[in-house]
Amino acid sequence: MSPIENIEHLVASDVTETVWLRFSRLTSPTLCRRALAARLVGVDPDILDQKAKGVSSPVRSLLGYWQTPSANLNAAILTRYYALLQASVAEQVASADLSIDLTAVQKHTEFGHGFACLQADSLDTFPDSCHIACLKSGHFASYAKSRQLPVETFAFSVRPRHFEALTQDERGKLLTLSDLLLRIPELQIPASECLGRPALSFQVGHSDQNPPPSFFSHQDKPTPSGEETTFAALYVEPSSAVTSEWLNSLGLPILDIEATENEMLGRVERFFTGKLTHPRIGTWWDHFSHYKSDYCGTSVMVPFWGITDPFVLHLATLYGLSIVVRYLPSVWQRVEHGELDHIRALIENYIAIFDHIGPQLALERITGTKLVVATPGSFNAPV
Repeated sequence: MSPIENIEHLVASDVTETVWLRFSRLTSPTLCRRALAARLVGVDPDILDQKAKGVSSPVRSLLGYWQTPSANLNAAILTRYYALLQASVAEQVASADLSIDLTAVQKHTEFGHGFACLQADSLDTFPDSCHIACLKSGHFASYAKSRQLPVETFAFSVRPRHFEALTQDERGKLLTLSDLLLRIPELQIPASECLGRPALSFQVGHSDQNPPPSFFSHQDKPTPSGEETTFAALYVEPSSAVTSEWLNSLGLPILDIEATENEMLGRVERFFTGKLTHPRIGTWWDHFSHYKSDYCGTSVMVPFWGITDPFVLHLATLYGLSIVVRYLPSVWQRVEHGELDHIRALIENYIAIFDHIGPQLALERITGTKLVVATPGSFNAPV
């Protein structure tokens, strides 16, 4: 079952408040049952009842964590992580797999969260020194399997304990906390500024190299498989660090990327253009993974653990931050009150944005429904 199956259109002047209102209805097992019945047609009523109770319970926990005022940054990190963890539990229970209920999920959560965090003893500066691993046991492994996320190649059978003891191949399975933060599309500019490295997500659009009359796709001579090529623009400025060679090495769906200049009204814009080869069915953006929110334009993300799942990206990022807050007090002291205060500013920025985008992302995953909220009087609002 696809995570997003339907679209729900709402009108509201306060988008965030509306998302919370839609979320709060899931604390009712009765309303959960009705929502599940619409998705799981023909399922035994007893199974629906069990699943409804199993969804409403973690949702109540989720709201309790997320809506509790946080007096400081470390509390905000912990409550957001545990809220998203509960969202992943609710999503599993709400799935079409009739064997999954809270008891089934608990069999995996008893073996841990499914992640590991290793702090390198070298001179690397946090957050470059903080490495995140995924495991073949625990909650995340179960969640990834239920979502058919192909992370097993990168998962460890045994929890790694010391970064320095790992082989180079094993280290290649890890992600630094910097790697994760740089992939968050809403943090493309602040993460790059704070970490001194290029972002690992890029705003993408339809290139003007695609000739008219088709605005949406450029049709080359069709191949026997019925494919065509569309030129896509990556709106990132070339630099010594951001080159076409580097972009082509990242595993993006857009290939043959080259630097491009475009002069308009006396101003020269510099960015990159590449090619997306895709089936001729539908439009070009139907055929690659992309993401958009109220805080970023349509973006492509560099794959991590072989996937580009924004929900998992936030789950892993918040897990890493929660480990630092709980178990690495000397590192956290430097973040809050020492020479790493610029990282504190980045984390504060992240949490503030996540509080606006996270609830809708979690709600859509649990319900399988894309929520489109239009403001009154806007183009998308009803007359």
